[in-house]
Amino acid sequence: MNQFDFFKRFPTENDAIDFIVETKYKNGYVCPKCGCVHHKIYHQKYNRRNLYCNNCKSEFSALKGTIFEHTHLDLRMWLFALNLVLIARKGISGLQLQRELGMKSYKGAFRMLNLIRRAIGTETHKDTFEAIVEIDETYVGGKPRKENTHKEKKTKKSKRGRGTNKTPVVGVVERSSGRIHAVIAMPNKEGKKLSGKQLLSILDEMCRKNTTVMTDQLASYGILNGKTENKYVHVKIDHSMTYSLGDGKHTNTIESCWAILKRGVYGDIPPRFGQAFARVC
Repeated sequence: MNQFDFFKRFPTENDAIDFIVETKYKNGYVCPKCGCVHHKIYHQKYNRRNLYCNNCKSEFSALKGTIFEHTHLDLRMWLFALNLVLIARKGISGLQLQRELGMKSYKGAFRMLNLIRRAIGTETHKDTFEAIVEIDETYVGGKPRKENTHKEKKTKKSKRGRGTNKTPVVGVVERSSGRIHAVIAMPNKEGKKLSGKQLLSILDEMCRKNTTVMTDQLASYGILNGKTENKYVHVKIDHSMTYSLGDGKHTNTIESCWAILKRGVYGDIPPRFGQAFARVC
């Protein structure tokens, strides 16, 4: 949603409040105290953020349980910040969000950004993936430090990719819908590759039987060639030889997802918050 469409959709804060409350209470208002339903609950005139139950004569916040619960800011600012996060393909930093919203405090902007990221990160897929999926892993934690050139201070060379001490993130993307499921999968030991059982458990959680799984040449994916409960069809692409076998046999979709993620980590997010971002994602 561009800026013009946004302010047409939410010309006042009450419009933003109504949108949030209607989204939260899709099946009607429910009083947390007596369990009364919608027809006896209404907004307070002096503060539209609060709801009043005419059955038990109690008042409660309509925003309780959301990231907007304790805010004193205009809720249009929150929705606009959420819109900026969603349309920024390469990520958005706390400093940029502060400039876009005209906020005086950087801490306030970063807190808002962090809450939005956590809210997005808690989304779960209700339906399992089917047909064709791609699976791959990436490692989040920033670029490795440059080594000291002095021989007496030179330490072990930092590794990139598999074998690094960064946080591994495994992603599964469904070709037909473009939906992505990404989870943090810690290896048994630092610097070790992810095991086949770990990768198989992620696939079993998200995929149906007889799903075609596209992978790279990582040895851990060899477990898919054996007898598995869901009987996956394994297609392996050896990236040392080619990036596509033709007829749609590739892992370019999930690789593109990682590219967008890394651009955000390396380019837009302040380095000191890279570790916090890795935990949120």
